[in-house]
Amino acid sequence: MPATQDPASPSASSGDLADSLLALLRTLPAQPCHHVRRTLRLGGRLLEALAGNSSQAVDYADQRFSDPGWQRPMQQRLLKAWLSWQQENSRWLEGLRINEVDRSRLAWLGMQLEASLAPSNSPLNPVFLRQLQRSRGRNLAAGVQHLAADLALERPLAPLIEDNDYLVGRDLACSAGQVVLRDPMFELIQYQPTSPQVHQHPLLVIPPPLNRFYLLDLNPQQSLVRHALDQGLQVFLISWRNPLAEHCEWGFSHYVRACDRALQTTCSVGGSPQASLLGVCAGGLLGLLFQGLLQARGDSAKLCSVSYLVTPIDPHLETPLLRLSGPATQQRLRSRLWQQGYLSARQLAASFAWLRPEQFVWPQALARYALDQPLAKRDILYWSQDSTRLPARLVEDLLDLFQRDPLSRPGHLCLLGHPIDLQSCSQPSWHLGARRDHIVPWNNCFPGGRLGGDAVFVQSHSGHIQSLINPPDYPGAVMRSGPVTGDVTSWLADSVEQGGSWWPHWSSWLQSHSGAMQPAPEHLGNLDYPPLGAAPGRYVHDC
Repeated sequence: MPATQDPASPSASSGDLADSLLALLRTLPAQPCHHVRRTLRLGGRLLEALAGNSSQAVDYADQRFSDPGWQRPMQQRLLKAWLSWQQENSRWLEGLRINEVDRSRLAWLGMQLEASLAPSNSPLNPVFLRQLQRSRGRNLAAGVQHLAADLALERPLAPLIEDNDYLVGRDLACSAGQVVLRDPMFELIQYQPTSPQVHQHPLLVIPPPLNRFYLLDLNPQQSLVRHALDQGLQVFLISWRNPLAEHCEWGFSHYVRACDRALQTTCSVGGSPQASLLGVCAGGLLGLLFQGLLQARGDSAKLCSVSYLVTPIDPHLETPLLRLSGPATQQRLRSRLWQQGYLSARQLAASFAWLRPEQFVWPQALARYALDQPLAKRDILYWSQDSTRLPARLVEDLLDLFQRDPLSRPGHLCLLGHPIDLQSCSQPSWHLGARRDHIVPWNNCFPGGRLGGDAVFVQSHSGHIQSLINPPDYPGAVMRSGPVTGDVTSWLADSVEQGGSWWPHWSSWLQSHSGAMQPAPEHLGNLDYPPLGAAPGRYVHDC
């Protein structure tokens, strides 16, 4: 791949990290002056920093360097040298005559090196030195024991939290309800209404199949499920089964059929011919496919509204996870997938952790293996560590969706014998993107002209996961909202920013599409779908 290749050309986006490294090597004879100039500049700045003469600014708000010990002369010199190296590395990379795909891959590699070589990971870390002195070296002995135990358990990374800190159904996923349908692929939970009257049309929630559903019902104070119940909405939720190797063929068609069965049950138990749909992240992709299938079958009237949270309606994600997955990488992934029958929970968790190693890899390793600090006890970390497997076919279907983007062209994706055309859908829709989302950038959640019907778009102030945990009393919450009448640029110009959570904005919008009020049901389930067991059900406990 020539270094001067047009970044917009098709072959410029192919290849793998190895091809990007070859492109870097080709710049050595092509740009010798650039490399020499940047190397000399780096050397000068490093000497300045190590001599204590650097004017490099330091952000002590970074949790890795917030300890006062980082302001000592030795530690400050090391920190300024590292920061200077980061800056010069970025400027060196910007000046290379390579295509943008190669540049982004090399930037990711540089970010990994910078995170791993951070001064906080060195023996000069003042917190480590203090702990070493205080414990007389016992912290290192304990760290070796932790490392040996984690290696024996084949953990790819240091754990975020102890496995027994929380119990699902007691500490997490506590909202009262009943399983009203148990299917080979999922359980359908009907939640107990919390108000004397409820809206006529129920809500069906489709969580992502790659994590447990209880992020939406984390605890009583941070439960989107409970918030919806308190607004008089009838809430039904799919709890996906954790697939085994024998379920390797579960793909889009299987999951969409499951959504169809869940909708039929929701309407039957909810006593309404219509229901609203809420899809979250990859669950939103399933919801889009299901919405398109209903439209193609002539059953669009079954949905009175749809909501999609951090869902990549535009699958052209400019994220490292997809930029790094060139043809060779994908071939290796596919080979391993079909050998195992699934993408394992640990592989999936590690992939996401390495997107932000300075937050999700090195601090945990330092705390566990060098400082002998107890693991943090936070429910969101427990959920994050409680991952599930993904069937091989579903991973294949997702890769195909991200590569070909068939949903942008009517009829280019057929599902269960029906051509999918999202632009012909007419249901009103509500969409959420997260401003600091590093997994699904907020503009990829913007519907634009990809989905028919009147649409409202809301931008939350936080990241991919934190944007969902946004109760009405969340401190510092900020949102921007407005109708979708054109592209992202016009929405930014016309939308309004305001303080507060998006939860009331969404539930108020949903109430307006959920029909008249009626007495809440006295009992859950019905004759056709009697209660099978208390929420959160069985499947959420599958290992």
